[in-house]
Amino acid sequence: MGRTAGVLLAVLVMGGIDADLRPLAAGQGARYRRLVGVKGEDLEVKWAVLGAQRRLAGAPCRKVFEDFTDASGRTLQQNLDALDLTPADYLDQIVFYDGIDRGLCRSPNVLAMTMPRSRVVFVCRERFVAARRSYPPLAEAVIIHETLHTLGLGENPPYSTDITARVFERCGR
Repeated sequence: MGRTAGVLLAVLVMGGIDADLRPLAAGQGARYRRLVGVKGEDLEVKWAVLGAQRRLAGAPCRKVFEDFTDASGRTLQQNLDALDLTPADYLDQIVFYDGIDRGLCRSPNVLAMTMPRSRVVFVCRERFVAARRSYPPLAEAVIIHETLHTLGLGENPPYSTDITARVFERCGR
């Protein structure tokens, strides 16, 4: 459990980050580099997204959307169904930015961050890339974890480590 506990601790703890994730003011987004979907994309993030899409193609992994609810009590699967998108298609709707300048990326335990219902995920690129290279399933689990937040999942409760543990349980290591 030592490595697993350490790996799980490396996943985002979202409590208290609202100020760090406020929408960017007009013109402010230019300092953030989009990581997936544009020229110069970061291949490690792209590979993690592709791996997450591959995992979500399996029915057991997709059940993770039924395991959690948003603040109104709707399952995340219901929120996904309302968009009429598959998990893979929905992942294509999420925009990943380099969060190097975001305050939480200075924390050694944060790999990525978002807010419930935001389709923008900030990746702590250097740490995320290191995690992806040393243990690809963790990076893929983080992508799925953040995807759950984009569909409305809050945090604390459930705790970040519990969310990621459920992703690993449903989607494999």
